[in-house]
Amino acid sequence: MKHTKEMRTKVFLLFISLVCLCTMTAHGQYIVAVGGGDPESKVEKRDTLALCDIQVKYELKFMPDTLKRDQYKTQIMLLRMSNQGISTYMEYGKFRSDSVIYANTHNGKVKLSITNKAISYKTKARDYITIAKSWPDKNKILVRELIGLDGTFYYTEDKPDFGWQVDFSQTKEVAGYHCHSAKGSYAGRDYQAWFTTDIPISNGPWLFCGLPGLILEVSSLDEEFFYTCMSIQEGTGMVTLRSLESAFKTTRERFLKAKERYKINPTAGIAAMVDAGKLQTTMNLKKQKQRAYNPQEKY
Repeated sequence: MKHTKEMRTKVFLLFISLVCLCTMTAHGQYIVAVGGGDPESKVEKRDTLALCDIQVKYELKFMPDTLKRDQYKTQIMLLRMSNQGISTYMEYGKFRSDSVIYANTHNGKVKLSITNKAISYKTKARDYITIAKSWPDKNKILVRELIGLDGTFYYTEDKPDFGWQVDFSQTKEVAGYHCHSAKGSYAGRDYQAWFTTDIPISNGPWLFCGLPGLILEVSSLDEEFFYTCMSIQEGTGMVTLRSLESAFKTTRERFLKAKERYKINPTAGIAAMVDAGKLQTTMNLKKQKQRAYNPQEKY
């Protein structure tokens, strides 16, 4: 009996390791092929949306636990867009990792040594979400993300309406640009944004859009989320989006619920496999301590 339990534990730990590897590679948009020598990774297709004219880097500062209001985390985000407003928004380290992968892809594959190098560019991000605006048409957004063991999901819907109230009398300089103030609300949070008409593209970080210029700074009035422009550069290459062939289409409501379940209890998917008899382990996964989760969209 002792040996049986030890064997089950070893099998479970091996399973966890494989899950972590699959999750890591899936975030990076490639699948590692196991083999001898210098194996290759299969790179999933990506779609070209538009020519990249402008690239904007933002710092996202957020409060992960509302019970610890003096503690924040930060990550760097990247907005790449065309002059027509077609754009993608993602974590900067993920963009760098993907760029290395795709630059070294030949016949749909890349050497594993390159894959490992690309992984080193990635950071421990809160989310590996990708948001495309003005796609699949100018009035739409597309949101996709890998959510734990459930897989990669995406949804499309109309651009969000923040109900912006612009105040041209309030001005300030952000990243060297003259900006005007606007206040709006979305999904349970109120925001103040600073936008510049010097770059007349109705876009910004995250889901923000709808103003007569690029949003360079925006914060929630509850002081839980802050976005600040770090740099603006002339774009290079193309605005691209990972192919949706291997992703599951869903609705915004189901997407947010699945994400919440995973964030609160990352082992829930494994526990479900145990309940279904697909996995045996001596560990009590259901009593794992739940994590704090402070979603930007409250509903």
